[in-house]
Amino acid sequence: MTVGFRGRFFLTQMTTLSDSDPRPIAASSSWSTWLTAGAALVVAALALCLLFSAEARGAYEVWVGSTAYSHCFLVLPVALYLAWTRRDALERLVPQSELRWLLLLAPLSLLWMSAALISVLELQQLLVVSMFEVIALAVLGVAVYRAMLTPLLYLFFLVPFGDFLVPSLQDWTATFAVTGLRLVGVPVYWDGLLIEVPSGNFVVAEACAGLRFLIASLAFGVFFSALVYRSRVRWIAFIALSIIVPIIANGFRAFGIIGLSELTNNATAVEADHLIYGWVFFTAVTLILIAVGLRLSDHGPAIEISAPLETPRKPPVARPWNAALAGLVGIALATSGPAYAEFRDWRAQSVAGSGFDAPQVRKWNPVSGASFDWQPVVEGPDGKYVGVYNNGSANVLLYLAYYREAGLHNNLVRGDNDIADEKRGWHVVKSGSAVAQINGGERDVATTEIASGAARRLMVWHFYVVDGRIAASPLRAKLLQLRGLFTSGGGTNAFVAVAADEMAGADRAQAALHDFLASFTPGIAR
Repeated sequence: MTVGFRGRFFLTQMTTLSDSDPRPIAASSSWSTWLTAGAALVVAALALCLLFSAEARGAYEVWVGSTAYSHCFLVLPVALYLAWTRRDALERLVPQSELRWLLLLAPLSLLWMSAALISVLELQQLLVVSMFEVIALAVLGVAVYRAMLTPLLYLFFLVPFGDFLVPSLQDWTATFAVTGLRLVGVPVYWDGLLIEVPSGNFVVAEACAGLRFLIASLAFGVFFSALVYRSRVRWIAFIALSIIVPIIANGFRAFGIIGLSELTNNATAVEADHLIYGWVFFTAVTLILIAVGLRLSDHGPAIEISAPLETPRKPPVARPWNAALAGLVGIALATSGPAYAEFRDWRAQSVAGSGFDAPQVRKWNPVSGASFDWQPVVEGPDGKYVGVYNNGSANVLLYLAYYREAGLHNNLVRGDNDIADEKRGWHVVKSGSAVAQINGGERDVATTEIASGAARRLMVWHFYVVDGRIAASPLRAKLLQLRGLFTSGGGTNAFVAVAADEMAGADRAQAALHDFLASFTPGIAR
């Protein structure tokens, strides 16, 4: 039997490879390990979406309903593309599952449970993504996870976070615009978020705070840096620019829109097209940012946040079933938090009786049929009371929203609650704090001045009651709720708001609210 030249060459090469390099022989095993690990991650992702359906559904609804987060639909394709750009490094590696990393799921699940029971949806969503990251670390092993660090961490942009920045961004934008207008000699009356110039009135609304451009710019900055820079210094510097530039640019946008209304003497026309002007301006700013970023490029391959990878001296042993085991164990551990939270929710729903007592107000008499044409936006209370009271010289509106013991669906503090109901034409003018006498002691309360047109203005004081304790801020209320999870607390909670007409003078409105709260007992049963 004779063997041709090609056959002899093939046999020679196979003999040589089998003697000196065992990797080709293990190629099929390595490939099966990659397939198993990939399947485990896909199954884990789908399982987490089902287990934490409220978080997944909430994120999707924000992506669809808010232009600030419409870029989130691109996050997964971008992460997959970033993973594809690292395929050369991954060819040298084989997933080495490490079950010990799954121990991190216990504290993450506890944190998620706490966040769920006090209704911090953004934190819940961040923790769900963190659970997936831990499962990915356990399935892939440290070496592969480090090689995939940038695309995996990019998945955190799936979470629509950042709404807490809106008030600060509104204040910054208003301050920047007013400062610019005064520098160029435009007469300005400035009251919180309300800016009045000779050509008309402007309000720095939430949509004008610049959050949508800031978040999109940050996501783009991370993606751009991962593709363009080799130096960590340049990588971090460009991301910093992606944060700073849109904040400053939004100030210039507000200044430019108001300034344009002065030049054209037509505030109505400018306000009608201000969103178009804004996006044209931000597009130009983004192009300039890209040009600067390319100018600073060090013309090297993309870097990882972690230390550079070293090629292992010996080929790793492929263990496909370890990846599947890590994924299944990770999913099982992730269910512990939702299971306990559902138990808490069942217990809260099974509480008999309302536990709500009518509020008591001394020296103030209810006024039947009176209305302020205003109520705060409050979602899902277990009970509600609204009434107008008079002491002979002023009217005060009282709004109480009651909540039973915190379960999984407790809504005392929610991101979509609001003092100013924009659908009824109200907007926030100014926010602050005050000290009031409540239940015989001095308590801090939050203050908000709201307006609807030029002839309607209210002063609203509001606070939370959590397990008998008063909290002025949502954060303080959430901390008190969290404390109740681990103590004997857990009675009825409430949101309380009182409002007085401010058109007759801010001092008279403050005096009326002081006197009303000093005479007021929330009447919340433990």
